[in-house]
Amino acid sequence: MPHILVSGIVAVRDKQPYLVIDVDGHSVQMSMADARNVARDIEVMCARTEADAMIHLYFAKLGLPERASGEVMVAFRDFRAKLDEEAVEKTREEPD
Repeated sequence: MPHILVSGIVAVRDKQPYLVIDVDGHSVQMSMADARNVARDIEVMCARTEADAMIHLYFAKLGLPERASGEVMVAFRDFRAKLDEEAVEKTREEPD
């Protein structure tokens, strides 16, 4: 398992906050917005991968062909992709 260290810094050059993620000695520095997007992506991928695994396990439990669970996973991914393409409405108004 890789060694992952997450830390935050305030840069001397621009006084802005940044997140630093180090994976086995390879560091990446990112803005707060980018870090939040990565964190959301990780959570989304965790949930989606768990759902894929559950589909596979359920089909195996029923004794159905592995190909059938793969087809359901692909259909479910296509369904999610269409939902991902939908426009997101703002829930917060910008100040005047």
